[in-house]
Amino acid sequence: MAICIQVNLILQKRRSIIYTLYWDRGGANMATHAVLEELGVAYELIEIDLAKGMQRTPEYMAINPNGKVPTLQHRGEIIYESAAILMYLLDQHPDAGLAPELQSPRRGHYYQYLTWMSNTLQEAANRWAHPEHYVGGDTDLTLVVDKATQELSRCWSIIDDELGNKGPWLLGEKLSGADFHLFMVAYWSRRYGSRAQDWPNLRRHLQAMLQRDSIQQMMSQEGLTFDL
Repeated sequence: MAICIQVNLILQKRRSIIYTLYWDRGGANMATHAVLEELGVAYELIEIDLAKGMQRTPEYMAINPNGKVPTLQHRGEIIYESAAILMYLLDQHPDAGLAPELQSPRRGHYYQYLTWMSNTLQEAANRWAHPEHYVGGDTDLTLVVDKATQELSRCWSIIDDELGNKGPWLLGEKLSGADFHLFMVAYWSRRYGSRAQDWPNLRRHLQAMLQRDSIQQMMSQEGLTFDL
């Protein structure tokens, strides 16, 4: 099946397209999509419908050999992996203040949160949502899901405590790209056995993120809702 290269949205009243984001509804593109809105830069969206298998077409595999979303295209270069995209994107716009200065100790915490969420929190989320990807044969998938639920609860507890100690954002008083990544995984968790919204400081974080125009625009464009 040939990939249908259809531009779903070109933001108006902006001079030219700078970024192209390959996305799927409610996928791991949510954080990048919202940050593009937060930055106010010109971009286009190209939908890769995972339910239709568009991620496995030769055309898309040539763009992202992992067959996943998101993928960001910028100045002829391709970047994939959601945390890497956020780091790269915000490094292009240092004046936006969504990443700490390079020499600041908080820069290390920013890297820490993005990689921890990608490698630990998001991994637990993936095991909950797709246990069949982690075992074969006749293995009881409930064992995988139960273990993932335990790990999610452990992760939410860590983040909830840190938000309570540092808050209102992951880095303290200043919003960063890490908060957008957290919002994305927290959104997914609304249907999990352990939900971010059930932890008090995480719930406040979610409520604050949902009030941002960039989050509202992203969710509207992707056709998403989130009722706390």
